[in-house]
Amino acid sequence: MDNSHIAILLLVVSLVLLVAEVFIPSGGMILITALVCLVASVWFAWRAWADYPAAFWTYIASVIVIIPSVVGSLLYWFPKTSMGKRILLEAPTLQEVSAYDEEVARLQKLVGERGETVTLLNPGGIVMVAGERHHCESEGLMIEPREPVQVVRVSGNRLVVRPAPKPDERDAAPDPRGFEERTDDRSLDFEVPYS
Repeated sequence: MDNSHIAILLLVVSLVLLVAEVFIPSGGMILITALVCLVASVWFAWRAWADYPAAFWTYIASVIVIIPSVVGSLLYWFPKTSMGKRILLEAPTLQEVSAYDEEVARLQKLVGERGETVTLLNPGGIVMVAGERHHCESEGLMIEPREPVQVVRVSGNRLVVRPAPKPDERDAAPDPRGFEERTDDRSLDFEVPYS
């Protein structure tokens, strides 16, 4: 087998490997092998047609045309085949997306509402708000069942809740300086320095 046959054979092998890269998940190893075969094909073509530059440059021009044509036609025709339809995911339809949008809009109306946990939120779980059970997650806190919560926002199709202040805690005005008044008579186990 002479160099011109080896060059053409390596070109065919690189094209087959490029097609295989689409079907076989290899982390790019098949693509690297295809590129090595392509470079070797050009090298063998140079050795075969070094004395005939017109033949060598014709080969290079055909490689420049053939590879994008094969890859482009593969990307164009493959999604239309039955195998391509099974492998590749289609974009969601407008009806599928609008149903999700309607659900998010319905959940957005619950922001600010109070409810009660049905299950332990660790941080995800179930909460009862406005007479309906909803999937929810807390803001990173573990909340026991039957605790009052308040909806603060919507994340995807889940409510995000935080513990709601108890009715007596809501009525008490917070200290504007950020200090809480001590109501119990516990003594401190350290001295507080005053300046």
